[in-house]
Formats: sequence, structure tokens, C-alpha cells
Amino acid sequence: MPSSAQTTTSTAWPEGVIARYLTVGGATVDLTHRMTVHNPPEPFATLALCTGCPASESVSHYYGAGSEANGTYKEVKRAEYATDQARAWAQSHAETCRALPRPTA
Repeated sequence: MPSSAQTTTSTAWPEGVIARYLTVGGATVDLTHRMTVHNPPEPFATLALCTGCPASESVSHYYGAGSEANGTYKEVKRAEYATDQARAWAQSHAETCRALPRPTA
């Protein structure tokens, strides 16, 4: 019987997963993009979601800068930064999470 690590690395990732981290307990932390409803859809955040426990982290691709009062407010896109922050959280969580993978049946 294959080990949890072998099974995780040899099976196809779910659709939309852009990175995957193996937890200490054998579950995974999957990174995906949260999409808008626009046509075509566009990522607005990067989501890290543990498949063994309820932990997750969502990092927005946008942040606001300036002031609405004086009209200098604008949104700035930071998709690469958001993905880097989600990856860091996912790796940190995977290093300590001991939850077992949720059963598929």
C-alpha cells in the first residue's frame, strides 16, 4: 500500500490548484485563486486551504491607498505579493498541522 506522501504526489491535483503543501499529518494545504464573476473571470485573491482541518488564509490581490476625503484613493493590484503571502502561510501551516486527510467516501 502506498504511503500518504506517495499517494499525494502521484495523484492529479484538483482543478485550479496552483500549489500544494503536504502537512505533517498527511493532508494537504492547497493554493487556488479566488475568482470574480466578471466575464472573463479574474483572480481577486489567493486562497490557502487545509484539506485536513478548517484552517485557511485568503490574501487579496488589491489594497487601497490614499484618501477618499481628498480624492487620492485608488486600488493597487498586488497579485504576486498576495500569492507569496499565501504560500508562506501554507508552508508554515503544513509544517505544524497534524490533522489527517478528510475521507473521500
